[in-house]
Amino acid sequence: MKVARSPELTLLLMACMGELSTEKMAQLTLFLQQHLPDWDRLLKLAAHHRLIPFLYRTFRETPAIPTSFLATLRQECQTIATDNLLKLHEYKRVAALLTSHNIEHISFKGIYLAEHSYPQSSLRPIGDIDILVAEKDLYEAVRILAPDGYQMGAKYQPYLRQAERVMLDELHEISLFKPFYATSRFDIDLHWRVNFLLREIDSFQLHDILYPDDHLVENQVILLVLHHGINNLWERIGYINDLYFMLRSTDIDWTWLLDKLKRYKLDMIFFVGLYWCKKLWGLPALPFVQPLMPANHLHVLAEGYERKWDEYSLNSFRRMLFDFAKAQTLFTNKLTIYAAYSRSFIFRSSLINIKDRQLYIPKEWGFTTVLIRAILALRRHR
Repeated sequence: MKVARSPELTLLLMACMGELSTEKMAQLTLFLQQHLPDWDRLLKLAAHHRLIPFLYRTFRETPAIPTSFLATLRQECQTIATDNLLKLHEYKRVAALLTSHNIEHISFKGIYLAEHSYPQSSLRPIGDIDILVAEKDLYEAVRILAPDGYQMGAKYQPYLRQAERVMLDELHEISLFKPFYATSRFDIDLHWRVNFLLREIDSFQLHDILYPDDHLVENQVILLVLHHGINNLWERIGYINDLYFMLRSTDIDWTWLLDKLKRYKLDMIFFVGLYWCKKLWGLPALPFVQPLMPANHLHVLAEGYERKWDEYSLNSFRRMLFDFAKAQTLFTNKLTIYAAYSRSFIFRSSLINIKDRQLYIPKEWGFTTVLIRAILALRRHR
């Protein structure tokens, strides 16, 4: 069943196009003559999907756009362009600082895409600066960045009172921030692991991405599919754009990439992204990929994700987990995902307060963690 689209979503999808040909301009003009969009909703939806630069690029060549709306888009684009320049400059400075202390690292997500994949960096709004370091270098990286003005977020402070392994085991990233002007600040998400929703399902560390060093771009594609497709279900149209521009920005070793995607159960989620790249941007069909994409299953998944595009809400964790399992064509893969979720729910770590001390019970203790949580629950209800 074809998904019904609002006029605002239809306009956003029409803005995701290459060169604005005479034919496409005519289609857009005709649509605007037949439909009156809610301009406020269109702006909010464009911001949610991170498509304001694309909307402005298309509308500035389109007649019948309200002058005030076009002016708002122009101002938003100027803000995005300035913000991106500041963040790219800051990342390069931080990267040089880490390198000078022999800390291996890579950027990924928005900061990487804006610099390496898009034709102009201003087309891709950058959020936080995402950096992946080796687990062994995390605390050293935090120490190096502290004199530079970077502070750890308040919610991570309790972990500093524990042994280092507590934070390394419990979390996969921390947020550091640095004020730089008035209420503005730089935010770094410092990762030492990238989880597949749950660490129990699987995860990548820095060495998984850096080596082999002749497939760095392919590994960036995998990180993108993991974050945009698995952890976020392609819930923003901008995520599809990210995949499209990354794939077209360089030569891809498709045999290597597809093999690794399949090995990590990411192939169907990747194919959904490819499906939308073809629909929105006209990405040429790859003859050796097409036979691997089961059409019926793919259409069901793609339309399921599209239904969320007309909303502002984000997907819940359980929805993401269910859809990751649903995407699998092998029953054993579905079973693996649900089993990992069950383990993570049953075997959880605990911090126990004993007088003026805290005792950490790691999840690796298995059923002991269940027994301890049960005893603590009974004590609280006495």
